[in-house]
Amino acid sequence: MTRDTRGRILEATLETLKTRGYAGASTRAIASVGGFNPALIFYYFGTLNDLLLAALEHSSDERLQRYREAVDEADSLGELTSVLGRIYREDVESGHIRVVSELVAGSVAQPELGPRVVELMEPWLELAEAAVERALAGSPVLELATPRRLAYAAITFYLGANLVSYLAPEHEDLAGLLDDAARIAPLVDAALRG
Repeated sequence: MTRDTRGRILEATLETLKTRGYAGASTRAIASVGGFNPALIFYYFGTLNDLLLAALEHSSDERLQRYREAVDEADSLGELTSVLGRIYREDVESGHIRVVSELVAGSVAQPELGPRVVELMEPWLELAEAAVERALAGSPVLELATPRRLAYAAITFYLGANLVSYLAPEHEDLAGLLDDAARIAPLVDAALRG
């Protein structure tokens, strides 16, 4: 029962973040979406911020598993960018992009969220670092920049592009940029290895 209730609360929180945003994710709104008493939020999570962070972690863990599986298939820069474009679209469709964007933006309004949001990014940095090392193995790029810094740049770009595409949806979004990168990456691969 505890696990089911906790899961329902997390799912209601994610749905609220996706549909109402950070500003609309009050305990009352989350409880209304999930059809449960708001007091359960405090019983299971302590504070609203703890719940919001747990929801981000839950969504992030699910998506991270999908990325790990997909990135493991990619052995070149071209394959990696193609895979990233495909799963980015899944992120958009699942609403994960909105959840991340809302919590990053919420961290500006409530700075106490920031350190935990950054902590939740660490597994993504580790995954990106491993993917960079594998995709650029043997290339001179790794002599110019460390895989960790390249991973950090990739995550920073991803977060920034997500925020911009969310703020200005009428403009070309990250999916278009990833499509362009997928077309260019084989040329870069050939140049780096040639």
